[in-house]
Amino acid sequence: MTITTRNRTRRARLAAVVGGLAAIAALGLTGPAATAAPDDGATPVQVQKVTSEKPVTVQDVAATAASGTLYCAVLDGTFGCKPYAYGKGLVVARLWDGAGYTGRQVVIFNPKYKVGCTAKTTDNEGGSVLGAMSNKVTSVKTYNHCDVKLFDGASKNGAHTGWVDRSSKLGSLNNRASSFAIS
Repeated sequence: MTITTRNRTRRARLAAVVGGLAAIAALGLTGPAATAAPDDGATPVQVQKVTSEKPVTVQDVAATAASGTLYCAVLDGTFGCKPYAYGKGLVVARLWDGAGYTGRQVVIFNPKYKVGCTAKTTDNEGGSVLGAMSNKVTSVKTYNHCDVKLFDGASKNGAHTGWVDRSSKLGSLNNRASSFAIS
């Protein structure tokens, strides 16, 4: 069988599309199917549309935040809240002093993020002591694919939670957290 350059190019493109779709499916990033237009008479290829949720920004939560809300800017690989204007960046977590996401809160954000945290929990996407919220955190929500781990020690040590996405009451670490890590 003779393979012409045109057929080889089509096969290479088809192989690239199929390989890319397999990688997307393996990552779980599939959405509703859409058909691609045929490529010069080639068999149509089903393409999965990849969609993502709208990133949650500081401005989104500031509009509904109660007075007295604290803001903490964290940066990858660092420990401590950084001096950034609260209006910039993506929210990575919100911590409340009341059960069920009520009461006073601290909004944790990363001013450099455009899309959110990575999928793995082995990286260091920032952390800090809780300061005025030490020993007061009762409920937690994370945003933009981030997770938070709370520690009863001030330097990310001591008893801790697992990686939390959302919890309306923290159980044994309720009102005991003094520091946190983001991943």
